[in-house]
Amino acid sequence: MILVTTSRKPSPRTRSFSRDFARALGAEYLTRGKANLEQVFSLVPEDGVLVMIKERRGNPSLIEVYRGGERVLALKLARAMLIRELRYRHGYGRGELASQLARALGADPSLVLQRGDSLMLRDGPEFRVEKVISRGVGKGED
Repeated sequence: MILVTTSRKPSPRTRSFSRDFARALGAEYLTRGKANLEQVFSLVPEDGVLVMIKERRGNPSLIEVYRGGERVLALKLARAMLIRELRYRHGYGRGELASQLARALGADPSLVLQRGDSLMLRDGPEFRVEKVISRGVGKGED
């Protein structure tokens, strides 16, 4: 099971991006509300995956992937585009960064596509990765 949520009080743009992200993965989207991280983690089964999408200045800026309460991957975003903003969806293929995200999510590798430093979920949003943070410790801060 994959659960996608946001940081507290997300902008409408970040909520749309997160819903697009969840829909493309066939994951559940959680409207976080006032739930703290402990409450959010309690909703994810031990073998499940939590995807936390954080924002900066009203735009999605960080995607964190957690397994078993530990952060396994974090992607700092340079840009994020919603499905409704995308015009062209060609030129994407497989790549190392796409494979790394698919492995972290436990998703089918064909769902995550790459073109240069941009990633796209099949039938989902596109985002350009500025920096990859492979491993983290703990449940993060929010």
